[in-house]
Amino acid sequence: MKVAVLILVLTPLVCGAASPPLLPTADGTTWNYDLAQRKPIDSFDLTEPNQEEHLAVTYRLGGIEKIYNKDLQRLEIYRGDALESIDLIAVEEHGIVCPARVDAQGEIIKFIPPQIMLSAPLKTGSNWNFDGTIANTKVTQRYQVTGEEDVAVPAGKFHAWRIRCEQTLPAPATIDRWFVPGTGFVKVDTLVKAPSGATLRKSSLKLKEPPKITPRQKRNEILSPEKLSAGVSSDPKGEFRGEFSADTPAIYARWHGHGLPEHVQVRAVFIAENVADVSADYQLDESATTAPAPNSSGTFTLSKPESGWMPGNYSIEFFVGDQLAQTVKLKIVK
Repeated sequence: MKVAVLILVLTPLVCGAASPPLLPTADGTTWNYDLAQRKPIDSFDLTEPNQEEHLAVTYRLGGIEKIYNKDLQRLEIYRGDALESIDLIAVEEHGIVCPARVDAQGEIIKFIPPQIMLSAPLKTGSNWNFDGTIANTKVTQRYQVTGEEDVAVPAGKFHAWRIRCEQTLPAPATIDRWFVPGTGFVKVDTLVKAPSGATLRKSSLKLKEPPKITPRQKRNEILSPEKLSAGVSSDPKGEFRGEFSADTPAIYARWHGHGLPEHVQVRAVFIAENVADVSADYQLDESATTAPAPNSSGTFTLSKPESGWMPGNYSIEFFVGDQLAQTVKLKIVK
């Protein structure tokens, strides 16, 4: 994952908490955005323009999922054709709350406490806070409705509520959002800062057309049925990575199943593909477990040998029953 900066307010939200509804909530409602990202240049030539890249971003309501004994609405978030994550949201009396998110590996991340994404009714000066944890990461955010103003985006001109978020943890950032009742968020500007106050990244998310209902597309989805997603990390719940140092205490091979057969065996095979003094594609270790449910997760732990890991290229093959479901590559360096 690029720079590990947690920005939670880029998500255009959906709800029907007020009368008339704040947003359309029909299944299949889709918001198409253009995301422009700017990164500071590395050179000292101040006349050189900042680099800017554009990416299509789509948000789509994809039905209801029962999590923590609550019926939550699935807000699917696509970057290009890839399903990046799913926010699980609940429409409540005083706004929109997000109790959990499904990440790119298919794991459910709990928000403690549930995050208020939008507080209703909207009025100038109203505010709310989020002080909590997301995936063991401390997050501190302060929200305030600064007032109403006109804004122009590719979808048209709108009279919107402007909402500012000041984030101090896990990284300093300022996020301005323009919300239009009955339409949703039409624009989101984000400024991510370094601890010194210097700009790390700027981005602007703009609505390209009014929201509309669309059929589900055949995309590169992360949560397709009968599939196993997997990755490796140096922490039991840490970010997946592909390179480890020779003194890493343990490597955690995590998997998540989607629609697995009942009580199926999940097996991981650790292979040295290209390692000095070891035969090519030599099987080093193997471990197996039984999936307790069709949608379940597990972790296989590879402990560091007494002499440390041998540098080289490795892989872990994950099997569901007798079928190879996923191969994860990793490299160990000195």
